[in-house]
Amino acid sequence: MANPVAAEDGPSHRYPWLFSIQQKIDNLSPVSNWSIWKVPDSLRTVNDDAYNPHIISIGPLHAGQKKLQSMEVHKLYYMRSLLQRTPDSHETLKSSAEAIKGFDEMVRACYAEPIHWDSSELAEILLVDGCLMLELFIRYSEVDLRVQDDPLFYSPWIILTLQRDLALLENQIPFFVLERLYSQVVESSTIGQSLPSLPELALGFFKSFLYINDENFRIMRRPYPHLLDLIHNCYLPPELSRRSIGEWVSMQRATSLNEAGIVFRKGTTRTLFDLRFRNGALEIPPLLIHDSTVSLFQNLIAYEQISRGTAKYITSYFAFMSHLVYDGRDAELLESKGIIENDMSGWKDVSVLFNDMCKQVVVQDFYYTELCQDLNSNFRTQWANYKATLRKTYFRSPWATVSVMAVCVLLSLAVIQTVYTVLSYYPKH
Repeated sequence: MANPVAAEDGPSHRYPWLFSIQQKIDNLSPVSNWSIWKVPDSLRTVNDDAYNPHIISIGPLHAGQKKLQSMEVHKLYYMRSLLQRTPDSHETLKSSAEAIKGFDEMVRACYAEPIHWDSSELAEILLVDGCLMLELFIRYSEVDLRVQDDPLFYSPWIILTLQRDLALLENQIPFFVLERLYSQVVESSTIGQSLPSLPELALGFFKSFLYINDENFRIMRRPYPHLLDLIHNCYLPPELSRRSIGEWVSMQRATSLNEAGIVFRKGTTRTLFDLRFRNGALEIPPLLIHDSTVSLFQNLIAYEQISRGTAKYITSYFAFMSHLVYDGRDAELLESKGIIENDMSGWKDVSVLFNDMCKQVVVQDFYYTELCQDLNSNFRTQWANYKATLRKTYFRSPWATVSVMAVCVLLSLAVIQTVYTVLSYYPKH
């Protein structure tokens, strides 16, 4: 059989479909550069809404959606406001547009999904969205007073929803795009010298949304692929590298552990995921469950599931909690201890939420292996002690055993006699 590719007139003439395949192959970006993915369908089937923007699209994946069009005019207002902070807004716009368009190949390489926008359209999306984000961060900071006339700041709900949407995995743009805009536009503006670094400015916007103490806002000297990765870094404990990583270990639910004598306490550590078991007490820092934070954690879990080399700490935490909070009784126990603060609208039982969090999730590099082993060991020891106490108190000799059994038989007979006596008052008809 002849080789169609080796034909004299070439594959594009005799086999046009091969030319199409060749184009697709040539347009593939290196897998190692991917940092922004679409959420897998397996995760979306559990809670599709958690991964979709509610009011704003950022980047190319959700651009153009009709339900998000109302924010497009606000993007332009914000872009104009940011450019007007510079000495020459027209020249700044021109130079910024040229710089962003020059990133076309690098930007496309960051997305696992092919981008259907052409180079000019993609540059416009990145430029407008990037300027919106920077202006939003500036207005949210303490150094800017323009929020007094900003309709987006009239309602706390809008800001909370913007925080939610900007933290979605599919709503990310490469961080180097923001860095270039920050250096070309913001640092040359009238307030450029009074602003912190871009990572600090961005985290300042998310601070109230993340429910993290100030000391957890760590700015590491490394490149961030996007905002979600920057947020992910804030949740990792400082001693992460020293914590042992192992395989998933099953464990008992909270009520069973409590019945075995294990005490639950609200932790006082500064890190949300710093769980500790000492002196028979499991210490868990308080976790506020809110509609928007659920979306945040599910996107962080999705990011950990897909991203190579990313610490799976948040996945480990919710895998642990999903087994600890098996049903409503476990949730009530932890809520009574102040460990879980349920602020979900329409959710009475957060155990359903915890269990849904880890559906279709693969648990690898489990960070709580040692903790689960300690809890299981203590659980077995406590029940062994209870059995020993029972044997010592009630079954210390054969005659004591016979006495206990005799009492049980007499009680059973007494119950049966009582039942028959009651039934005798209701003759059959």
